[in-house]
Amino acid sequence: MSLSTSLRYELNTGGSKAFKESRLRQQERIQDSGEGSVQEETDEMMADRQNVVRLEKITNQRAGWHTNLEKASWNKNIQHQDKKIQEELRLAAKASLAVRQKALQNQIARDSEQYEQELHLKGKTFFKQRI
Repeated sequence: MSLSTSLRYELNTGGSKAFKESRLRQQERIQDSGEGSVQEETDEMMADRQNVVRLEKITNQRAGWHTNLEKASWNKNIQHQDKKIQEELRLAAKASLAVRQKALQNQIARDSEQYEQELHLKGKTFFKQRI
């Protein structure tokens, strides 16, 4: 590697006009900051404003998270309630079926008792095979 290539960033070659102007502004700013200039006050004010904006952004982000969590929780609660209602309907249908079956069994028992009494009055009976 040549000496010109390795030292081109290290040597003060004078640079462009814009670089020189920015360097002068920076030097003036450094000198002014030692005296408690207006620039320093505005820098502090801007830093405070940026901090407030950053904190508000964090707060808004957390509020958004909480809103999304509330929506998700609400949806889960609705799904849970729907499952509960479906289970209650299933159990109610099962209980209704059991009640109807018992009522039919009772009706069949009464009807068969009535038929036996009617046949007994006529002197007849149901055929019951003995083994």
